[in-house]
Amino acid sequence: MDEKVGKRMERFISALEKNKAKDDRGVMADLKRGFSETTADRSWPYLAKWGCNIVNDRERQIYQLVSASYAVTKGLNINNGNMGDVCRRLAMGDNRGEDGLKSFDARFRRLLTCSSRDELCKHLTGIIKAAATKNIAINFRQLFKDLWYWSDITRLQWASVYWKVEGE
Repeated sequence: MDEKVGKRMERFISALEKNKAKDDRGVMADLKRGFSETTADRSWPYLAKWGCNIVNDRERQIYQLVSASYAVTKGLNINNGNMGDVCRRLAMGDNRGEDGLKSFDARFRRLLTCSSRDELCKHLTGIIKAAATKNIAINFRQLFKDLWYWSDITRLQWASVYWKVEGE
């Protein structure tokens, strides 16, 4: 990861963690608005203060999605895994096992076929909200990196975790 991007990400995640620690529900409520294009402007003052160039669509989209995700999951953070792992845990939850993977497969494949970051962010919103309802933790640093560097490599990393063989 580019050192400059890494520093910006750490500053951003630290700001999210500090607001969680302060139990600032107003900030978290405004950040959740980042999931919707019509109310996303409520999150912009915070994003700008935390290092996002809100004029840059790409940056704003990434910061909005990660901050809204953090707020909706109440900061349920994990330090390993990626969204392939989150989708796998969602699919196999409630004791569904391999059958769950089959039924969730189309939804996961839809993420992998997103042709743009914009499209990906729209599809991730539902996945993240579902993870929040099931108390599934998300690696927010990895999510930020994956969105920042969205590519075939990222797709393959998500796929390898989602379709991994149990016990490996």
